[in-house]
Amino acid sequence: SVKAVFINVFGGILRCDRLAAGVIAAVRKLGLKLPVVVRMEGTNVELGRKMLAESGLALTTATDMGDGAQKVVELARAAR
Repeated sequence: SVKAVFINVFGGILRCDRLAAGVIAAVRKLGLKLPVVVRMEGTNVELGRKMLAESGLALTTATDMGDGAQKVVELARAAR
């Protein structure tokens, strides 16, 4: 069974603030209780990270792929 979700997106065309808004909306709509790690890079990345951090949801940001992988494994292990 799924213990955590890792989203990794390079926002070349899609702005990171739009990605963050979509992730926040989806987590709220689905009532997702799993921890979610989001690694994004591209236009408006700082704004996107701020939106995720201030959402009040179980969303964790990662600075790169390795950081995200480490965080999602830790969260999945803690969810057992």
